[in-house]
Amino acid sequence: MTNVLPTQADQWEERLVATSQETMEHCRGLYDADHLKPLFDVLRPESKIVEAGCGLGQFVYMFASLGHHCIGLDYSAKLIEDAQARGENLKDLPGTMEWVEGTILDLPFADNSLDCYASFGVLEHFTRDQQRVILSEAHRVLKPGGLLYQFVPSFWSPWTVRRELRYWFRKMVPPNIVWQKNIRRSLLRKMCAEPGFQEVSCQSVYAGVALRSMRLPNRLRRLTPARIRQASQQTVDRMGKWLDRRDTLGYGLVYIGKK
Repeated sequence: MTNVLPTQADQWEERLVATSQETMEHCRGLYDADHLKPLFDVLRPESKIVEAGCGLGQFVYMFASLGHHCIGLDYSAKLIEDAQARGENLKDLPGTMEWVEGTILDLPFADNSLDCYASFGVLEHFTRDQQRVILSEAHRVLKPGGLLYQFVPSFWSPWTVRRELRYWFRKMVPPNIVWQKNIRRSLLRKMCAEPGFQEVSCQSVYAGVALRSMRLPNRLRRLTPARIRQASQQTVDRMGKWLDRRDTLGYGLVYIGKK
C-alpha cells in the first residue's frame, strides 16, 4: 500500500539534527556543488520551487538566496520547525521562503502551479509503487515546461556494496539504519518517463565519494603508514575525477526532466 512508509518521520527526526545556523557562506557552498550545475543551466530566474522532503531546509535557503521563491515541504512537523529556526540569521534574502507540512505522495499544491520540483536524496526511501506516485504528483503540480530535479544514490556504485553490507549486518545487530534502495539509471529514466517527463539530462556524479566509502576501517587505517595513506587518497581522488568525466560509478545520479 502506498500509504505505508518504509521510513517513519521519527527516524528522520533522530537522524537530522540541526547543529548550526544557516549562513550565506553555506548557501554559496551548496550552489557551487557539481550536482546542481545541470539544474542551474536550465532553471529560470525567480522560479517557484518546491523542495520535496526538505529535512532541515538548507536547499530552501540556498534557492531563496538566489532569488527564487522556494517552498520547503516535509512530513515531519518537527523538522519543519527546526528548518525555520536554522535560518534566523539569514535576513532580507532576494527570494522568499514558505514552509509546509505535508506528504510528497499527495502534494498540497494546485495543478500546473510550480516551476520546479527539486528533491535531494528522498526518492530512494520509498517503495517502487510509491516512487511512481511521487513522480506522478510532481508532474501534476508542475507548469508546462516545468522542471523535475532528482538527486538519488546510484545503484552502480561501490557505495551500494557498502550499504547492502550494512543492511545485512544491522538485521542482526540493532539499531536499524534508515530504509533505502539505491536506484539504477535505467529504472529512474523509465519511472520519470511514465508520467510524461522529457529527459533533459541524466548523469552520475561524485565517483570519488563512492570510492572513499570503501576505505579500510579506521583501526586498520591507523596501522598504515601516513605516506601510503596519503598516496592512496590521491589515487582515489584522481580515479574519482576520471570516472566522473566518463559518467561512471558515481555516488549519485542527477536526473532533470521537463514537463
